Amino acid sequence: MSIKRMLASAALILPIVVTFIPSQADAQVRRQFRRPVPVRVIKKPARIRVYTPVQARRRILVPGRWVQTNRGRQWIPARYIYR
Repeated sequence: MSIKRMLASAALILPIVVTFIPSQADAQVRRQFRRPVPVRVIKKPARIRVYTPVQARRRILVPGRWVQTNRGRQWIPARYIYR
């Protein structure tokens, strides 16, 4: 075989051979992976507040007090808390 004929056949065969070589992009595309199953968030049922009549509620006295704030001490007057 002459050198010209070998070079011509190599020039014809080379593009075909290059297409069959696997690349890194092909390996990434073909790889199958398991997708994570979406996690269901279980919500707690909302608490139902039982309303008691005003007469049945306990009245608790919170006494007045001094509270330290960024601007100094501040007086908070006494108040009632209903539970």
